Amino acid sequence: MAERDPIDLIKDQLNRLEEITTLHPDHEHFKQWYADTRTILEKVFSTRSTYCQNFMALRFKELTTKAFASPEIDKINAARYKRDLESAKLVLQSALKELNVDRTLFKKIQTTPKIVEVSLKGEYFLSSGIVDTDIRNAIQSAFEGSGFKPIWGAGSLENRIAQIRRAKLGIFPFPDTGTGDVFLELGVAFGLEKEVVIIFKKGISLPENLKGRSNIEYENLSELTDKLRKVN
Repeated sequence: MAERDPIDLIKDQLNRLEEITTLHPDHEHFKQWYADTRTILEKVFSTRSTYCQNFMALRFKELTTKAFASPEIDKINAARYKRDLESAKLVLQSALKELNVDRTLFKKIQTTPKIVEVSLKGEYFLSSGIVDTDIRNAIQSAFEGSGFKPIWGAGSLENRIAQIRRAKLGIFPFPDTGTGDVFLELGVAFGLEKEVVIIFKKGISLPENLKGRSNIEYENLSELTDKLRKVN
């Protein structure tokens, strides 16, 4: 399991809210978001916490019966879905506020964890600049059994933006040896506040604005796989 800062985890879930506003409670992406959010709140605050209880009380649909499906029922369910998403947003914002206060005002008696171990399912974006088959295989090997599925960056820039928006994290090579669009994709990922992993061969010097991030320097493909396993 990867160790993550609870503040970053909750920020990620808040950012993903925009992606699911036009969906519905039975959509796979919503169900994954819901499961991840519940797991995070349980890990950080416990199942008995107000945040967890308030989140679990949200139903996201008014009526579950399919026998009498109609446009009117769809409207009612859509309104409930939208309303409960707003409530979920408030729960997460309150949880984030407590974590920040806990760290700034109560440093000596901090009650919330600084890191939590989580294994969240989802998708990871592989930059279109990763064209080497051996590198692709090494990356896939790192995520086997983790619950994460790859999204291969492809198609128009609009399509790749949608892929990055969907993904929980993105993996980008330096330097760009593929399409020439790596920095465009990186900018999108940074703008959407996605977790970014930059991979580069030992001996290559990164630009200053890319240093200090989740970068992985590797000498061989086995080392790349091992280091990526610690990310997911």
